Amino acid sequence: MSSAISTIPANGSSDAAALPQTAPRQRWQQAWRETDARLRSTTRASLHSVVSRNARVNKLDADLLDNELTDMLREPVSKAMSLLQPGLVDTYRLEVDTAIRALLFWLSVGSHRRATYGQALQNLTYAGPSRRRNLGWRIHAFGLVSIGGGYVWSRLTSRMSRSGWADAPRQSVRGRLWRLVSWLERLARIAALANLLAFFSAGQYKSVLERILGLRLVSARPQLSHSVSFEFLNRQLVWHAFTEFVMFALPLINPARARAWVVRSARAMLRLPLASVDPAVAALSADVCAICFTDAAKQADVPVDPESCACVNPYITDCGHRFCYVCVKTRMMAEGNEFACLRCGSRVGTICAYSGDMSRESPSNH
Repeated sequence: MSSAISTIPANGSSDAAALPQTAPRQRWQQAWRETDARLRSTTRASLHSVVSRNARVNKLDADLLDNELTDMLREPVSKAMSLLQPGLVDTYRLEVDTAIRALLFWLSVGSHRRATYGQALQNLTYAGPSRRRNLGWRIHAFGLVSIGGGYVWSRLTSRMSRSGWADAPRQSVRGRLWRLVSWLERLARIAALANLLAFFSAGQYKSVLERILGLRLVSARPQLSHSVSFEFLNRQLVWHAFTEFVMFALPLINPARARAWVVRSARAMLRLPLASVDPAVAALSADVCAICFTDAAKQADVPVDPESCACVNPYITDCGHRFCYVCVKTRMMAEGNEFACLRCGSRVGTICAYSGDMSRESPSNH
């Protein structure tokens, strides 16, 4: 037995270790390389699909954000210019808009950011036909033509329209130039419509000029999730709902009654009489309407003759003073239970038609 055991090779473990192990490892590495290549190609294709097809809304929203920023900057500039000379803003509105757009373009796209402020918020940036090849001059050419060219074209057509080129004879130089300009405008509209349909289909070039220059809006950080911040939208919705509520509730609030209630409450807290009485009003004769006299005195620059404020269709209050029916009824409808007599300061609750003699009486009689 011992001899049989002794015949077993002592280096059996070394022979097992000496078996070829390189073939399985090579097959595993080859399979991993093929799988990694397929994963990378699939990832690139999915990113390209997300950017080119699903980012149409982001590109259009970027333009809306840029336009909103221009409108926000136009308001303070217009106010500042109106202080210099009235009507200056209306005269140079196109120049102001062009200057604001040029400044925003230079601060954003022209300063090596490759994206406007609205595009940056949407995680977009400009890219050329190939990465970084002639991208700088393409962007500057886009800004020059879109902003500067648009300004020149608008001024040119406006000047031609004001000068009456549209009514010039067809064979004259002005008539031919006007027809050429009209034809170019129609051609530009047709091209813009065709490009818009192509943009809806492919999602690459949102303007004809971008298509000509080969400028595409791509994702600045493809790995970033395409999440949209609804903070601004929430603020807009809350403010819109608040303004709608105010516009609904404002007609239900009587400003005169609310003002009278506030004044009456403040005087009550200060332990003052319900209403202050003007001595000049209290001294008026009984047949003079104190409301007519007070309103006339507020509007006139010279002293008012009490004779011109005699009561018309007089009504007497529960405190014993007479007023015009229209005047006292209007005040009671406006201020309600808060209406105080202008002669004595007491609260007026009811009125009735005055049937006595309209002869002059002293205020002390009441």
